[in-house]
Amino acid sequence: MIKNLRKRFPVFSKNPDLVFFDTAASALKVDSMIKAVNDCYSYEYANIHRGIYALSSKLTKRYEDARISVSKFINAESSENIIFTKSATEGINLVSSCLSDNYFNDGDEVLLTSLEHHANLVPWHLVSKKIKIITAKIKPTGELDYYDLLEKINSKTKLLAITHMSNVTGSITNFEEIKIKANKFNVPILIDGCQYVPHKKLNIKQLDPDFYVFSAHKLYGPSGLGILYMKSNWIDRLGPYQGGGSMIKNVETDSSTYLSGFQKFEAGTPPIAEVIGLSSSLDFINEVGIDKIYEYENNLTQYAYSQMIKNNDIIIYGNFSNQTSIISFNIDGVHFNDLAMLLDKKNIAIRTGHHCAQPFMKFFKISGNARMSIGVYNSKDEIDYFIKTLDEIKIILKS
Repeated sequence: MIKNLRKRFPVFSKNPDLVFFDTAASALKVDSMIKAVNDCYSYEYANIHRGIYALSSKLTKRYEDARISVSKFINAESSENIIFTKSATEGINLVSSCLSDNYFNDGDEVLLTSLEHHANLVPWHLVSKKIKIITAKIKPTGELDYYDLLEKINSKTKLLAITHMSNVTGSITNFEEIKIKANKFNVPILIDGCQYVPHKKLNIKQLDPDFYVFSAHKLYGPSGLGILYMKSNWIDRLGPYQGGGSMIKNVETDSSTYLSGFQKFEAGTPPIAEVIGLSSSLDFINEVGIDKIYEYENNLTQYAYSQMIKNNDIIIYGNFSNQTSIISFNIDGVHFNDLAMLLDKKNIAIRTGHHCAQPFMKFFKISGNARMSIGVYNSKDEIDYFIKTLDEIKIILKS
């Protein structure tokens, strides 16, 4: 079933020979999601929540049904723990801003790691006048240094913000010991799940974070939409992030009161069509099966890794002992941007640069690297073509 999914992605009808290995940046778009967004704008659109006429009422129900779909997809306790934002980045900014206003005291410590995407670093820098940022190290393998992380959790730690899966190496964080130590000191946890959620089943009840963010555009869905899961006690405790329509209870010219629950975090007209599109992309993933997706993509990535390590001049960041979907590498004597341009001439798309993870790159004393990442539309034949092309490019650039 997985092997027939390529036809579900319209981009390949126009460019049938495209080898797209940049899913970690943003996944290609599935036909049913595109149709859902198009139909929404063409035949169903109205502003939601406030209209009592049929068009608005029907779309309001579809919108809130999508919230239920998201909660079921991650096995959340309730759809009322799901907050829609414009991006996962905004979700983290929402949490950092609201914690700064309603939770942090001067000098409190926030524990981050050198494995983080900039989206889980910069929002904490913006509130750093109030907090002290502590950073856990990574190992030469590209994995998180768990010993260092655990040693740095203490009574001063007021939040742990950490990735679920690295966007550079694909390494997956093991939270078992982390949760034990965090619970001992009553430290809440925010998890960046942007890379993890499209590839592996998330059971939010079992993982039990306080906050969890991910993106629609990495789930074969639309851009411009993020999902923030927030535990009920934090929803009750934190104040609004932004003000405007939809989140208010009562407004005077000089004061206002706000709705309770997730609604107080969703000011203004929401990303209506995007949410409808996300629901459709989740239907696609559920139809295929997230466990089947993980198995298929993991097998492809392992195969690519096994072929690449045969080349002594390919430097791979990570050892695939606890990784999936992503391989980051450099070729000795070849600039990663030159490599990407020559691959593009062979219709192979990869990502190069620092991948919004400059602390990782600085740890390895490099300015960037090349990254290939797998999606449901990729195949073993494409990996063989990729490896063959790498060999040809090395001969060209080193001759």
